[in-house]
Amino acid sequence: MAWEFTDDVTVYLERVWPLLAAHPVDNTLALTVVEAARTGQRWSDEPMLFGWYQQGPQVSGAVLHTPPHELLLAMVPDGAVDDLVITLHARHVSVPGVYGDPDLVECFAKRWTAGTSWRAVISMHQRLYALATLHPPAPLPAGGAQRAGRDDFDLVLDWFVKFQREIGARTVGLDRTVGRRIDNGLVWLWHDPTGAVVSLAGRNPILAGVARLGPVYTPPQHRQRGYGTAVTAACTRDALCAGAHHVVLFTDLANPTSNALYQRLGYRPVSDRTITTFMH
Repeated sequence: MAWEFTDDVTVYLERVWPLLAAHPVDNTLALTVVEAARTGQRWSDEPMLFGWYQQGPQVSGAVLHTPPHELLLAMVPDGAVDDLVITLHARHVSVPGVYGDPDLVECFAKRWTAGTSWRAVISMHQRLYALATLHPPAPLPAGGAQRAGRDDFDLVLDWFVKFQREIGARTVGLDRTVGRRIDNGLVWLWHDPTGAVVSLAGRNPILAGVARLGPVYTPPQHRQRGYGTAVTAACTRDALCAGAHHVVLFTDLANPTSNALYQRLGYRPVSDRTITTFMH
């Protein structure tokens, strides 16, 4: 078998970073998760697991599991899914779900649940977008964008949590994520003319030339006024000014409003992803 695993993120980075960084847009999620783990981020007390596929001198596959999240299938070569499933079962790894390319996820899920009482349930279809040319909204809504500071921590954390709950995602580890993003100047707020904060857009650090936006959140009472579009444009422009070669984001395909919004700003579809959960 060609799959090898470690719980040491430093060892993993030595093996897979060149592979992931060669396709940084498609691998934006894997790059940011691994970098977060390298800098001490933890999402639970369970050990993390990092795997790579190698036949001969070249690494050609990469997966990672950061409990309680799904197994992330970053890159899996043709014909390597069976070996991956067999190896994970042999290690008695508990996999709550799987995330990645739709066809790859379907293939893995069929093999993972075969002969068991588990069933695979798709919980979200996502689309990855990358910026072509930024087209800020005109006219902008009243007010303006401002970088979040430490005084905004409680509000930003609350809105990060509300965003995650709204899309049905986990909320673990958000306090540390929010603190680091604010400290690194990666969260933007839109203030209305009274000074009230009405929308938020955050992003990840630039890795391998790619900045990934998210979340973008506007409380229900402030929606449909252009605030989310405006603050997304401000966060996008900041990423470009910081040196990003590519700016990307994920959307929930079940939300036509956000998909249309990002395309008006100049984001174009790249590829799709599926999140599948294993249930009894």
